[in-house]
Amino acid sequence: MSKLVRLAVLAALAIWAWRRFFGDGSSSRERAGVSYADGSSIVLEPSSAGFERLASIARAGLRS
Repeated sequence: MSKLVRLAVLAALAIWAWRRFFGDGSSSRERAGVSYADGSSIVLEPSSAGFERLASIARAGLRS
């Protein structure tokens, strides 16, 4: 069991390092996503029309 945990941690570190040093750098941009019970989802990029509306609602919900 401990070998499996070590393997999972090593894989997570390798993925993190790959994204950190070889990624395109766009992962720091803020995105908003909505997931539904049937497994479908949508992701709104900051340049989309509904992003600011959804983000402001989510921020207000997190504050309360």
